[in-house]
Amino acid sequence: MKFAEVLPPHYKTSMTEERANHVLNKFNYKYPDQIDIEEICAYYKIKIKPSPQPDLTYSVCTGFRRGFIYIPKGLDYIRFKELAGEEFAHLFLHTISQMQTTKEIHAHQERQAKNFSAYLYMPMKMLQEVVISYDQPVDISLLADEFLVSEEFVYYRLSLIFPEKADAIAKSKGGFGYIKWLD
Repeated sequence: MKFAEVLPPHYKTSMTEERANHVLNKFNYKYPDQIDIEEICAYYKIKIKPSPQPDLTYSVCTGFRRGFIYIPKGLDYIRFKELAGEEFAHLFLHTISQMQTTKEIHAHQERQAKNFSAYLYMPMKMLQEVVISYDQPVDISLLADEFLVSEEFVYYRLSLIFPEKADAIAKSKGGFGYIKWLD
C-alpha cells in the first residue's frame, strides 16, 4: 500500500502548496533526494551567500523573485537546505520587507514560508509514493532519511496533513492510518 491511501479523504491543496508545486514543475525531479535548492535558486537568479553573522539567516529582495539569501557557514546539509528553503519562500512569495510590516503580517509571512518549504521538500506527489507494508510502519526517521530533512521538519509537514501529531504511518489487516506514540 502507498501513503496515498492513508491521506484524509478531505485533503485539499492550499494555494501555498500549489505555488511550491509550480516551482517543482520547472524541474524534472523524480525522487526527493534530487530536489536541489541551489539549482532552484539559480533558476530564479537568487544567490546564496555566507551570512556576516554566525547565527543569522535572512534574505534581501532585489526585485520580483530575485535577491540574496544569507546563511551561516558550517551548517550541515540538512539544516542548510531547510533554512535556504524558507528564505527562498520569502523571496518567491513576498514582495514586502518584514521590517515594514506589523507583527501579525510578519507571523503570517513566516508561517507561509515554513509551509512553502515543507511543500517544496516533501511534495504530495512524492509522499503519495511512499510504500507502507503490513509488518513495518513508516516512522518519522525513515521519512526524514527518504526526503533528506530533519525529523522536526517531517513532523511539521505531516501536521499540514493530519489533525494530530503523527509519529508513524502504518497499515494493518483492518485498515491504515497514522500512529501517535504514547509518552
